[in-house]
Amino acid sequence: MNHGLIDRLREKLDSLPRKERDVARAILVDPDAALHVAIARLAKDAGVSQPTVLRLCRTFGYPGFPEFKVALAQSLVAGVPFVSAHVDPDDTAAEYAPKVVDAAASALRNFRNRIDVDAITRAVELLGRARQILVLGYGGSAAIAADAVHKLSRFSVPCRQLFDPLLAVMAIEAAGAGDVLLAISNTGRTISVLEAAQLARSRAVPVVAITAPGSALGARADVILPVEPAEDAEMFTPMASRIVHLAMIDVLVTGIAIRPEVIKASRLRAIKASLAETRVAAELPR
Repeated sequence: MNHGLIDRLREKLDSLPRKERDVARAILVDPDAALHVAIARLAKDAGVSQPTVLRLCRTFGYPGFPEFKVALAQSLVAGVPFVSAHVDPDDTAAEYAPKVVDAAASALRNFRNRIDVDAITRAVELLGRARQILVLGYGGSAAIAADAVHKLSRFSVPCRQLFDPLLAVMAIEAAGAGDVLLAISNTGRTISVLEAAQLARSRAVPVVAITAPGSALGARADVILPVEPAEDAEMFTPMASRIVHLAMIDVLVTGIAIRPEVIKASRLRAIKASLAETRVAAELPR
């Protein structure tokens, strides 16, 4: 079994020459699509020449693009389909449990090494001074959106989750000056999410997107917080990717929490005090 090529592309992405890095990113955004295109099309999508694609193939030990595509195909069918690329069907609990945790840890390390601090600064500024935050996420991203609303609701700004396309249209149509749409999508290709983002732009509602770099959603966002998908969403359930998205929410919440006006308001302290009254006293160990 060979599921190492995609992992190797992610791990070495930052150390690649710029143009080879562009090719690697084009592949990682949609590995399945890259598997079914000719070298000329991949080069065009990445904005490079065909020799650059060949250089990337040779960097990873393959003499040409056909051999590279064979390895890419092997990496896509590895693992347990629709579950995890890192787990083998005959794994025991002692084997698959650490694999799942290691995959999440690896994805978090890659995220940490590629944090776009400028984008985070702009996103925190928009969200921190918003009149209202609309948080949109469908499918697996709905859970991330719920976590965002849970955390953002600790601040003075009203925060609302949009988990239905029709509800999203109504909420965005009713949005006004100062409102911000926070859109979350692992692939950045979900049609209803793209339509919501486009509608927000037409209503002059700024869009902050947590999504794959180079995605269609990112192109429709005022601020993109790029997160490289840790799995091929067409083949596997996003697991490590979900953990990284949750980490990005924590980064944004932290950035808002340390804004001077938020600290001065002391709202977080009051919320913590009220929550303490909902819990029984901790028992001392005997």
